[in-house]
Amino acid sequence: MIDKKEAKSTYKLAEKIGAVVAYKNLSTNERYLDIAPDLAGIKNRFEFAKKTGIGLPYAIEKAAKTADFELEVLEELKKDDLQSTKAFKEDLKTLKEIWVEKLAN
Repeated sequence: MIDKKEAKSTYKLAEKIGAVVAYKNLSTNERYLDIAPDLAGIKNRFEFAKKTGIGLPYAIEKAAKTADFELEVLEELKKDDLQSTKAFKEDLKTLKEIWVEKLAN
């Protein structure tokens, strides 16, 4: 049986990788940009949602019924050990804004 305290401390010590991701409609090439404070988690969630049709992001939920989507990782960002979760999310939001400008041109 897994020791809960050990599992919790292992999770807290694990390197946190966030990213700016895009849900890309394969038929129209449109992208919906989002942030992922936990990149591994968002990848798992997206694969599960594709298989079951449950838990898709609200922005693509309706379109996903008639089109295929893929998850693109546009840019990864490592969370600093001393950085708060709120500050990390703010950094990801800023990075997302940069990507919105890049893709608009």
